[in-house]
Amino acid sequence: MEKITGTLWYVKWFTLVFLGALMVDLVYVYWPWPAVRGVAVFQHNLHTETQLIAELSNPQGLAFIQQVQAWVYQPTFVWTGLHEFLMLGLYPVADSGTASAADIGQGLATGFRDQIQTAYIGVLLFSQRLAVLALSAPLFGLVALAMFADGLLTWYKRRTSVGRESGFIYHHAKHAFNYTLLAVWTLYLLPPMPLDPRWVIPPALVLVGLSLRFAVGYFKKYL
Repeated sequence: MEKITGTLWYVKWFTLVFLGALMVDLVYVYWPWPAVRGVAVFQHNLHTETQLIAELSNPQGLAFIQQVQAWVYQPTFVWTGLHEFLMLGLYPVADSGTASAADIGQGLATGFRDQIQTAYIGVLLFSQRLAVLALSAPLFGLVALAMFADGLLTWYKRRTSVGRESGFIYHHAKHAFNYTLLAVWTLYLLPPMPLDPRWVIPPALVLVGLSLRFAVGYFKKYL
């Protein structure tokens, strides 16, 4: 099987992180020990983090976050029909007494109401954090530019030296940046508990910067 690289690699892992986040949310809500938390606790987590981000952001930033939430909600809930299913579960209509398709759909929506509502909250939380990462992109770009320049200087020094090349270091260095981005996505986008971006973004900037410097500095000597 041909190995996925480039943009498709990012798309594949982003999709897996998104699906993984929804699975983690369901486990968080329904994990039986020490007691089932329920949807209300998860809703409270979203509300708490939303309030925290509102305190840290400006009106333009909040508008962008809401726009990203709408962009993510559209294909995941509206296009798939889950939005109507969610509305049926939250606002049920009277049973007609016949085994019609509408009554069956109403029964399914009511039966899976908590699971669909969990997915709904999870999508909002995921897209909110995704928007925070997007708003932090200029910072990531600035750090990446500085570390790229520093790594390029290191690479040039290696190229003009007569030292031996380490195939082991090169092999791991060329993947360092990609896997660091994946780690940042996973550590920030997956947890269902409220997270303060001030405790996540700065370490992520350091990790991304160091990984890029490592990848560029230990790139092979001769192109």
